[in-house]
Amino acid sequence: MIEVGYSRKLVPPIVAAAVATIVFNGFSVVMIAKDQGLPRIELFGAIWPIILTSAVAVLLVMSTLYRSLQDLVRELEAREAAAKHQAFHDALTGLPNRALLADRLKQTLFRCSRSEEKSALLILDLDRFKEVNDTLGHGAGDSLVQQVGSRLQGLLRDSDTVARLGGDEFAVILHAPNSARDVETCCAKIVETMRQPFLLDGRVANVGVSIGAVLLDGSSVCEDDALRRADITMYHAKAAGRDCYRIFSADMDRSVQRRHSIEQRLRTALARGDGLDLHFQPQLDRAGTLNGVEALLRWSDEELGEVSPAEILPVAEECGLIDELGDFVIRRACSAARSWPQLSVAVNLSPRQFRNPAFAPRLIALVAAEGVPCRQIELEITENLLIEHSELCGEALQELRGKGFRVALDDFGTGYSSLSYLRHFRLDRVKLDRSFIEGDDIEQNGAIIRAAVALGAAMKLEVVAEGITSRAQEKVAREAGCHAFQGYLYAPAVPAEEIDAFLRGAAVGRAA
Repeated sequence: MIEVGYSRKLVPPIVAAAVATIVFNGFSVVMIAKDQGLPRIELFGAIWPIILTSAVAVLLVMSTLYRSLQDLVRELEAREAAAKHQAFHDALTGLPNRALLADRLKQTLFRCSRSEEKSALLILDLDRFKEVNDTLGHGAGDSLVQQVGSRLQGLLRDSDTVARLGGDEFAVILHAPNSARDVETCCAKIVETMRQPFLLDGRVANVGVSIGAVLLDGSSVCEDDALRRADITMYHAKAAGRDCYRIFSADMDRSVQRRHSIEQRLRTALARGDGLDLHFQPQLDRAGTLNGVEALLRWSDEELGEVSPAEILPVAEECGLIDELGDFVIRRACSAARSWPQLSVAVNLSPRQFRNPAFAPRLIALVAAEGVPCRQIELEITENLLIEHSELCGEALQELRGKGFRVALDDFGTGYSSLSYLRHFRLDRVKLDRSFIEGDDIEQNGAIIRAAVALGAAMKLEVVAEGITSRAQEKVAREAGCHAFQGYLYAPAVPAEEIDAFLRGAAVGRAA
């Protein structure tokens, strides 16, 4: 709290100044009269009206000055209080902001460390908030944030803290819940409350909330680490489908630490070229002849061990390394293609690469610099890429196909609008998702594959059967009319030298 005492502190110096002024005036008059040789009694009789008048005038001036200074002090105190409130509260909702939350969280952790008291920290992030801004405008978004803050305050106790961290993110400190079950109950109530419709400028909006909760006790870490753990947990709730809550566990922290390690080690590996390599999985034609390979990333790190592409690619996309990693893959694939001029080499592309408008020219220049004909490189994309980045993807694919690159749609049949996208984009091949090959219902699998092959024929597309692990699966795909085959039945992804061994043989696998 701000102590208000400035006006009282001004009283002694003002009184002292007034007395000093009166004494000085009186002394001046006495000295002047003395110089004129007047008697002392006559002197005082002559000057007392002057002294009295001077005293009154000085006191009036000092009183006016005192009142003005009081007004100034009150204004300064009000400004200071407003500035302090603004520094620790959110301007839109009036709730505590990140700075005040950090201070209260620090105090909470201190109390937990000094007693058996328990608390909980919740991080909340609204779902579909961007849609509200995009469809109803930022004014509606601000209104939504205010209403969310009001709902949270209505749900929680006065002893709890509700804070807005910024944007559509909030935080809650639950003071002394009785048990972890109470924390879960509170989270469930918040989720249910945020599911209720919001009225924004006369229009109804439905959003949700994802919550990450961390239980705090005497063994808890510092406030920064508590916030980090709650944030990690909230993203697990997002990944679980949103509109839900999750409670922090040590496994979540370990997974984040591993992702951080992968990022740091990947930066080093790309800079030095250590441990990263490509393996190649053969693709066979109907005669059983090797006519192409799919390049697959492999990484063996001395600290992390074998790291799968399923771990590498999401980290590379999130931390901005996907373009650099993509360049590495293309260079290695081109190096292999130079050694195998009779084979096509397929590389997988990430949707994030297409977000860069310069992606297509960059890829064309890179392959040209490696001295490989573009027609030898096949670019594998997923249907999600076509759906999420339709405009950018269409322009880039048109430019790449114009230079001779072949384009294949991977995991065909797993998206939402396969037929419409096949009609809209110019492709060369589709690779059937392995789920169409696996399974015990051979007859049903065959019917699905035949339908896909017929669709491909109508659109002048080759159809590749992926994931073949048995002769029975191969027979179904072959009889359905697939043009090429790939899977563990023939070989897993292998180092380049093993592809050389395949090429030295007359054929691979069993011919039709």
